[in-house]
Amino acid sequence: MQYVLLFLLALAAPASAAWRRVDTPNFIVVGDVSVRQLRNVATKFEGFHEALRHVLPSATTTAPVPTVVIVFPNDAAFAPYRPTYQGKARADVAGYAAAGLDVNYIAMLDLGDSSERVIFHEYTHMILANAVARMPVWLNEGLAEFYSTFALMDGGKRAQIGRPIVEHLQLLHGSVRVPLAELLKVDTQSPLYNEGTRASDFYAESWALTHMLLNGQPPRVDQLSDYLRRVGDGTVPAEAWETVFGTERTENELRRYVTKPTYTTVVIDFSEKIVAVPAVERPLSTGDAAAFLAAIQQRRGAGGDAARLLEPALSAQPSNVLAQAAMARVEIARGDAPAAEKRLMALDASDDWFAAYQAGLALLESAERQHGMSGIAPALARSTQWLQQVRKDHGELPNVLASLARIELEGEKPSAAARDHIARARALAPGRVDYALTQAEIFAEARDFANARRVVGPLMSSLYPEDVRNGARRLMAGLVELERAVSGGPAIAPSGRSRSVGVPDADAGKPPRESGGSARFVPAFRRVEAGEHRLEGTLERIDCPAGGPARFAVREPAGVTTLGVARMTDVDFISYRDDLSGSVSCGALKEPIRVYVTWKDGASPAAEKVVVAVEFLPKN
Repeated sequence: MQYVLLFLLALAAPASAAWRRVDTPNFIVVGDVSVRQLRNVATKFEGFHEALRHVLPSATTTAPVPTVVIVFPNDAAFAPYRPTYQGKARADVAGYAAAGLDVNYIAMLDLGDSSERVIFHEYTHMILANAVARMPVWLNEGLAEFYSTFALMDGGKRAQIGRPIVEHLQLLHGSVRVPLAELLKVDTQSPLYNEGTRASDFYAESWALTHMLLNGQPPRVDQLSDYLRRVGDGTVPAEAWETVFGTERTENELRRYVTKPTYTTVVIDFSEKIVAVPAVERPLSTGDAAAFLAAIQQRRGAGGDAARLLEPALSAQPSNVLAQAAMARVEIARGDAPAAEKRLMALDASDDWFAAYQAGLALLESAERQHGMSGIAPALARSTQWLQQVRKDHGELPNVLASLARIELEGEKPSAAARDHIARARALAPGRVDYALTQAEIFAEARDFANARRVVGPLMSSLYPEDVRNGARRLMAGLVELERAVSGGPAIAPSGRSRSVGVPDADAGKPPRESGGSARFVPAFRRVEAGEHRLEGTLERIDCPAGGPARFAVREPAGVTTLGVARMTDVDFISYRDDLSGSVSCGALKEPIRVYVTWKDGASPAAEKVVVAVEFLPKN
C-alpha cells in the first residue's frame, strides 16, 4: 500500500511542484527547480551547441525538431522517468536523451560533470544523425565521446573540448586492446558494441582513435572527411580506410598515441559570451508540466502512465493546448485517430509556439492515420494554421517545413511552395530519410519521375538500415507503377521514356570475402517464408501492360516460366550486384539477369504463381 501511495504521489507531482520554463534559441528547458538553475543548464547547452557549430557545417547543426530538456530536482523525482532494462529501472543513469521525429527529449539530474558528459554524448548523436545519414559506428561513438568533455571557460567567453577521458586511458593502459581492422567493421549488432567489458574496450579505443585524428599532430581532419566521403559513395569501409590512412600504419600510430603523457585539447573562442544568449522565462502551468512529463512517459512506452498524468491536469485546465495535444498523442498511439482529431479541432489558438507545434503535428498525424477517408480536409487546414503560427518565430525549423509539405500531399496536388519547403528542409537536415521520401512523393505527384527516382535510389543501398531500404524499395516500385499508369492512360500520349523497376545494390559496403585471390560480395539471401517457393533462372523480360498485371518471364532449364503480380508495390526487389545501374526496364532485357524469384500460389481457380520477391544474383 505504501508503494502504491508513493507511486501516485510521483504521478501527481506536477500539481504541487513549482515548475518553470526557459526558452533559448535552440532549447526549451523545464523543471521544478529554480529559474537560475534552468538558466545555467540552458547556458551550457547553448554553449555546447555553439561549439558544435564551429566544427560542423552551420546548416546541419540546426536541429530539425525542438529539443526539450527536463531537469529533475532529485533522484526521487527522476525515478518514475528513468530508462528501463529488462523491465527494471536503471538506477545508474543520471540522464538520457530520447531522439524523436517530432521532438528530442533530454531528461536529467543536474549533477555537474557526471551527468553532463552523458547528455553531451547523446546530444552529439542527435546532431550527427541530422548532419550525416550514415556514419561508421566507431566514429559515431568516438565523436560523441570526444565532444562529451565540453566545458565552458572564462565566464562563457570560451569553451574547451577534447579533454582526456581518464577512465578510457586507464582501461587502455597504454595499449591497443582491439585490432584496428576489427574496430573499423563493428556495427550495432556486434558483440564488441553490446557486451559488457568488450563494449568498454570499444568505446575507449574509438575515443582514442578519434582524438588522434582530430587532435594529433598533425591533425587529419581532411583525410577523415575523405574517408567519410568514400564510405558515403559506397566504398567498403575497410577499403576506404586502407586507401586514405593505411590500416597497419594507423594502428602503429595509435599504439604510440595512447602512451602519450599529455593530450592536446581544443579551445574555441566565442564572438560573444554564451551567457548573453537570449533566455526567455515563460509561465508553466500544471497542465503544461503534465504534458512534458507525459511526453517522456510515452517515449518510454508507458502510454498508460502518460494518460494518468494528463487526466487530472485536463480536468483542472480543459483548455490547455499543450496537455490536449499530449492526450491526442496517447489516443493516436491507442489507434483512435478520430478521437484525437475531435479533441484537437475543438481547441482555441495558443500564444505558445511549442503548444501550437505539438497541436499542429498531432492533428496532421491523426489525419494521416485516416488517409483516404473523407472529411479530413478541415483537419489539414487547421494543422496548417497551427504550423504557420510556429513559422512566425521559427520560420526555418525543418520539421515544420517538411510537415507543411506532407499536408499538401494529403490534400490537393502539392504547390511550388510545398516543393520549396521540402527542399529547404532537406538542405537543413540531410540526415532525415523521411524528408527524402516526402520529396520523392512530391516529385511523383508533379510527374517528375526522374527526380523522384534520383532521390529514392541512394536510399536502397546497404549504407542504410534494412527498414529504410525496404521502404525505399516499396516507394520505387510505386513510382514505376504510377509512371506506367500515367504513360499508358488514354488522355496521355506515350512519352517514350523507359519505365523501370528499381533494384538496390544490397551488398554495397559489405566486407569482401577472399576467394582465389580476389574479393567478391557474399550475399545474405532473402529467407523463404512458409507458403513461399523459390525458383532460380534467368529473367528475360518484364511485361508491364497498362491497366493489367505485370508478367515476369524467367528461363529455367526446362523452359520459360511466367509469373504475375497485380501491383509492382507488392514485390520486394533486392540486388546483390555491384554493377547494375539501379533499374531494370520493362520489356525485354538487353542482357538477361540471373535471379531468384520467390513466389506463392495465387487464388483459385487460376492458381497463378504470384511474385513475392526478385533477387538479382551476383555474376559469379
